[in-house]
Amino acid sequence: MLVPVAAVALALLFWLPTRGLYETQIGGQRVVALDDGTQVRLDTDTRIRVRFASGERRIVLEQGQALFTVAHDATRPFRVEAGGTEVTALGTVFDVRRESTGARVTLVEGSVSVTDVQAETRNWRLTPGQQVQTSRRDPAPVTVDATVETSWSQGHLVFRGTPLREAVAEINRYLPDKIVLAAGPASEVAVNGSFATGDRDAFVAAVSDLFDLSAQPQADGGIRLTARSVGG
Repeated sequence: MLVPVAAVALALLFWLPTRGLYETQIGGQRVVALDDGTQVRLDTDTRIRVRFASGERRIVLEQGQALFTVAHDATRPFRVEAGGTEVTALGTVFDVRRESTGARVTLVEGSVSVTDVQAETRNWRLTPGQQVQTSRRDPAPVTVDATVETSWSQGHLVFRGTPLREAVAEINRYLPDKIVLAAGPASEVAVNGSFATGDRDAFVAAVSDLFDLSAQPQADGGIRLTARSVGG
């Protein structure tokens, strides 16, 4: 039976925008195996587009964060594009997090070059255990603990001397119902520990006990953390 041309056109209209598209919802993670043998682990609320050609393998990280374990292919460089930042590798393991401007790139194994495509003179070659944030005013590679930086890929978040406001923001990336931290001195206290991604209750219980905070459920499903009043 012949398929009407209009039906084919309609099918293509819906298929083409999603071709090579992989994504996760808030709180979700998934592993994508690409045709070349590369493995991509997508973090919460992440979307990538895969564009492979004969001379190049290109990934567009439209939002979120991903860990790339790249299959070696000297004839086809592997490039990740994220917010005006381009990362180039042949065979290596690296993490990219898209930010409002630019990206944060962490190298786990191998070697990568990172380029600000708006100013190609800004180019950095990372060695394992280095990270660069291209969104900063004067970006430069810094040494980090790559295991901590990629702990999300193992299903948990590790904080080492992290200000509470930053820890809350990181936990919130995995939550549809957010934690709201009231302004005050507690926002700057240092958090140390490991928490399962998406386990809001465990995080709230821990920081409430440690920093004498009150956890108040909100009508929208969120939780507000405030300092307990003296004597309260």
